Amino acid sequence: MIESETPPQIQTEAAAESPPESAPAPLALAERAQQEVEIKFATDAAGLAAALASPLLRVEKPGRARKLVSIYFDTPDWALKKRKMALRVRRSGRAAPVMTLKWPAEAAGDVFVRGEAEVRARTMEPDISLFDPDMAASLREILGEAPLEAKYETRVNRTARLIAHGAARIEAAVDEGAIHSGARELPLREVELELKSGPAQDFFDFAALLAENLPLRLDNVSKAERATHFCQGTAPKPVRSKPADLPAEANLDEATARIILGTIEHFLVNWASLRASDDPESIHQMRVALRRLRAALGMLKRTIPCLEFEAFREEAKALASAFGAARDSDALRELIEQGPMGHFGERKDFAPLLDALEKRRAAAYEESRALIESPRPTLFVLRLSAFVARRGWRNAVQGLDLATLTEPIAIFAAQALERLYKRALKRGKKLVTLPDEQRHQVRIALKNLRYAGEFFAACFADRRDPAPFLRAAANLQGLLGAHNDAASADHFLSASHAEEAARAAGIVSGWYARGAVIADRGLAREWKRFKAIRPFWR
Repeated sequence: MIESETPPQIQTEAAAESPPESAPAPLALAERAQQEVEIKFATDAAGLAAALASPLLRVEKPGRARKLVSIYFDTPDWALKKRKMALRVRRSGRAAPVMTLKWPAEAAGDVFVRGEAEVRARTMEPDISLFDPDMAASLREILGEAPLEAKYETRVNRTARLIAHGAARIEAAVDEGAIHSGARELPLREVELELKSGPAQDFFDFAALLAENLPLRLDNVSKAERATHFCQGTAPKPVRSKPADLPAEANLDEATARIILGTIEHFLVNWASLRASDDPESIHQMRVALRRLRAALGMLKRTIPCLEFEAFREEAKALASAFGAARDSDALRELIEQGPMGHFGERKDFAPLLDALEKRRAAAYEESRALIESPRPTLFVLRLSAFVARRGWRNAVQGLDLATLTEPIAIFAAQALERLYKRALKRGKKLVTLPDEQRHQVRIALKNLRYAGEFFAACFADRRDPAPFLRAAANLQGLLGAHNDAASADHFLSASHAEEAARAAGIVSGWYARGAVIADRGLAREWKRFKAIRPFWR
């Protein structure tokens, strides 16, 4: 808010799995722009009423609700939206309009942080020359000669209260209104928390307290993003992880925070896609994020004996398992449609099997969405964010050499990667002859090695390209997964008792078995290739 104190910036954190999406922003040029630290909850009318009546949001002199009218602007081809930026002009009651530009935080892991620049405006029309010269120049470069036009409008009744929790001062805003696009409108019911001052851990602790006692669930989709999807008739897309890009001069303490919060971001940003569509990638990316978090905490706890690491690992495992049925259904359907169905018979031959699978898939997705709307994942994200904000692992090294946390991350990274590499080599001896259970252990070792390699790749950028090594590990992982895929398929197919599905079930089972045989033929070659590649950290 323009009248508020500038909130402190939370340190940036990140994790890596795939190249980041390009989202150029003027943050580097806007030295006077502030960082907004905000948590958004979705709820319904009953949830808003409960929030307003809650003792947790009670203040001595509650103010009246204010009517906020906001008009959002972009170019005809949505130049700002393509950069995940939003430009609005807002009027609150009879006050002078305020023009605001918002954009994502630069670093991965800052899912609750956004860049923000605000100025008083003369009218409800945007005038970018009112921003400071650097910001205005950056915006002109993005917009070019294209005009700005009104895209949609939000009209919201906001009840705001300033709450003290611990040493933090937090603005809690209860919003009820609608997005307007032409003659259409979409209801809006949200509770937003903004850190005005004080420590971030108290902010996250308070958010968790609200989520534990009120029907509020995390929702990282901004009003502008929601309105844009409504206006364009689109839905949020699944999001891959961002590279950690840990600088070589970063220490273990900083890297621990970056890596953990990067996995939190990867997990949270995919909720919107799951809520809005059946895109199978959303469930997949959520499970990948949780596996990466577990791998990171398992790797870190060998050096930092923090009991909370294991508690968070177990909760991540439980959440990933809860999403497993939906992911297994998606994977099996994809295999049937892209594999045997294209080679044996027409779709009608597989219809009974696909119908049974779709029933299982629909039920699994319903359970997954119910889980997202339950308190459990919201509390997991908020409590883990609070743990990182207070650097909860530091107490675990009090009896050890505290210099461990301040040494360059490249030292820890090289040691961790070497240990994980040797474990994979040890488990993979005589790989082709190993039984399925031992192969699974090799696959887990390779997965943990690959995740660690992706976390720390930037630390060794001056040595050699990590891509060949990581690609070889991923290829082996895929080949070793063929046996797991066959076992999962057989489990479902054995439960499909419909007589008319028997022929299709036999074809699919045979297809998976054939895939496992083909994978075995390439396994020895890929294992040899993997061992021949020089590790990039050496």
